[in-house]
Amino acid sequence: MRKLPLVLNLICLPVFADVTAYLDRRTITVQDRVRLTLEADDRYSQPLDFSPLYHDFQFLGSKQLTLSSHNSGDSRYRTRWEILLRPKLAGDIDIPPLQVGTESSRPLSLRVLPPEASNSGLQGEPVFIEAELDRSETYVDSQLLYSVRLYHALELAPGSQLTSPHMTGGLIKPLGEQRQYSRQVGGRQYEVIEQRYAVFPSRTGSLVLDGPIFEGRSALDGRNIELQAPSREISVTPPAYQSARGYWLPATAIELGDNGLPEGPIRPGEQLSYSITLTATGLPAARLPELSPPGNSGLEIRVDSVELAEEVTERGLISQRTEHLSLIPHTSGQQSLPPVDITWWNLQEQRAQNISLPQRNLDVLTARMVATKMPIANLTFDHASLEPGLRQALDNSRLLIGLLTFISLVSSLGWLYTFNHLRLLRRESQQQLQEEEARRRHKLLMAHQMAEKNTFQALAMACQQNNPEVAKLRLIEWAQNFWPDQQIFSGEDISDAARSQALDFLILDLEQHLYRDDDSIWHGDLLLEAIEKLRARRPEGHEDYSPLVELPFAS
Repeated sequence: MRKLPLVLNLICLPVFADVTAYLDRRTITVQDRVRLTLEADDRYSQPLDFSPLYHDFQFLGSKQLTLSSHNSGDSRYRTRWEILLRPKLAGDIDIPPLQVGTESSRPLSLRVLPPEASNSGLQGEPVFIEAELDRSETYVDSQLLYSVRLYHALELAPGSQLTSPHMTGGLIKPLGEQRQYSRQVGGRQYEVIEQRYAVFPSRTGSLVLDGPIFEGRSALDGRNIELQAPSREISVTPPAYQSARGYWLPATAIELGDNGLPEGPIRPGEQLSYSITLTATGLPAARLPELSPPGNSGLEIRVDSVELAEEVTERGLISQRTEHLSLIPHTSGQQSLPPVDITWWNLQEQRAQNISLPQRNLDVLTARMVATKMPIANLTFDHASLEPGLRQALDNSRLLIGLLTFISLVSSLGWLYTFNHLRLLRRESQQQLQEEEARRRHKLLMAHQMAEKNTFQALAMACQQNNPEVAKLRLIEWAQNFWPDQQIFSGEDISDAARSQALDFLILDLEQHLYRDDDSIWHGDLLLEAIEKLRARRPEGHEDYSPLVELPFAS
């Protein structure tokens, strides 16, 4: 009987599952912050005791979240604590266990480097990073060329990763694939991995371009290597002029052309296919303006489709916008197609320039049917009354008419044969054009799939690191490649394209973390899970993508 109260007390105690704990980074400097995350299965409303952390860390704040999931009427809850800390001293620090109810988290270890430690490594060391920016001052929306080179004299283990650079308030596009080559530096042989980027700052002022981070291990001794290219400060000036249509095009070269207008007259109501193409060096395709001229009562102008294309060159991005139009004249006479004027800023000459298509004139005829009737006299010849010479001439003329009739018949058959042969050749040519168009579309689809794969991997890394600034930028880049036929520049555009209520709430939560002044911590695992579900529902024709990105290091 004495054991009964003890058994009842044990039954009344709250039961907690195992507590998990993890850090967002294993190696930092004394000037950096680290995020400690604790998770427990169940609801927990009481605050935790963080005093064991005060000895080695400055306590910068904490956040408590309750996560719930519902399946077939069964509700499950999970509590998460996110603690933001800054180390007080350099060295190897052991993070002590924290008590959550009757359970405790496991201890963790953190390596803290001194503040004078080089983030990018020094030239001559076994591994170091170089980064180059073609200029530090530019106009808003203009192109900067950024090059990153990773030098390694030792063999790197598989799984080593080099992330993309990041800049708040700008667009960053990789220029092609990574290049690998060998180079001697200071008499030492290095293997070099180089990646080039096009950077487009989207707001004025002083912006900071954060260099990419390399995380890897040595294949010889297995030691961890973590480096980051130095940050670059960019001075961004406002537009040098304001165009009448409200756009701003800073570029190094602009070309404008058209195709499809006939040289001869046309009939009213006849539909003509006409296209206008704008090519710009140093601008993304999404920044190119509309090209179609306005129509009028006598000439209808309709936009059938718009094609955007980007090509990677040594000069950066070369973008192209092609608008396919239908021209339908409704009245006869001369109809004018208005000129197309594009004003742009020449970055090489530092002045505004204008490029235009001149006014085009179309001759529209009225369809008329003219029937001409010619009277034919009934002439009667008396063959017997004709002279012998005339009879011979008449017989010869009849023979000639028969011969001409036979020649006309043979010529008609030859013409029919030629027409049928040309028709077959035209059909074969059309089939070849269709096959070439199919190959081009397949190549474009593969390019979008590769870009979507790379941007999703960058998004996954940002979500796993719980970095809302990088995750917002990577989310937009991924959505632009996942829906290449739609123009996506913001979280609202992603919501319209995805049509997912869960994703809408996660994007709203991400933006609230970005624009709030407090130090609350954002966690990206739910956003990453929603994106993975969205990718799993992609239409047929897309290939599966692996969730991890790895550099092609030797194994």
